[in-house]
Amino acid sequence: MRRALAVILLLAFAGCGSDDVRDRVDAAREKVEQRVERARDEFRERRERFGKRIEEVLAEIERAVPRAERTSPTVRSRGNTEATTIDVFLTKLLEDVDAYWTRTLAASNLPEPRVRYVWVPPARQVATGCGQPADDRAAFYCPADDTIYVAQRFAADLYRGVAHGLPGESAGFGRATGDFAVAYVLAHEYAHNLQQELGIFDNRVTSDARPFELQADCFAGTWANSVYRAGHLQPGDIEEATNTALAVGDFDVGNAQHHGTPQERRDALLSGFESGDPSVCARYLGT
Repeated sequence: MRRALAVILLLAFAGCGSDDVRDRVDAAREKVEQRVERARDEFRERRERFGKRIEEVLAEIERAVPRAERTSPTVRSRGNTEATTIDVFLTKLLEDVDAYWTRTLAASNLPEPRVRYVWVPPARQVATGCGQPADDRAAFYCPADDTIYVAQRFAADLYRGVAHGLPGESAGFGRATGDFAVAYVLAHEYAHNLQQELGIFDNRVTSDARPFELQADCFAGTWANSVYRAGHLQPGDIEEATNTALAVGDFDVGNAQHHGTPQERRDALLSGFESGDPSVCARYLGT
């Protein structure tokens, strides 16, 4: 059901030729909107329930454990003359990604996307609705509380090219470094939020996560295309993103949570970037 719904949705992005197809797409879109609204109601309930609990747990942690670091790491992105803290950098990135998808969905008469985010401070752990805490290595989307979690320390390490343990990079594929490395990772996690809201994917354990991970890479590529079309892409940005896609690819093909090989993840990102059309990302649901 989710796969059929996703294909209908992405056809709507692409635009249709005949009146008959357009009528069917309009009817399907109405069903999608109804499903999205139901999902939104569930999100609001989860957001309130888990948000309050997270704040309570954080307060308890802060009383019990002194923080080793109190400030966000500082970075300097290309095109900017002044350094900024990584949390501010992440927020500005998220605003740009969110603005792109808001425009894209509005063009197809679909509801505006919504998402919560937490930039985990250095040397801290944050409770999440998904059962796993977000720590200094966090970079994931949790559907249970509709929140993107990215650790400030991990993002800063990624920016500086010193993030360790990335499977593809450990095997000699790519190198994750630079401001657009961080941008790619954040745009990928936002894409999971989008998949969840539109009923494409619930981001829980599935029999095969790979198609959805590659689709998220493809969606991230369409956002990167919007940066290019706006004239804001700096020299080397796409190389940073593709090298990072290579670096985070893995070869654990027997695992249900295999995300795609380095080459597959790079190619999915470039597929979205080169087309700039989210409808091309439907192909990954059939892989």
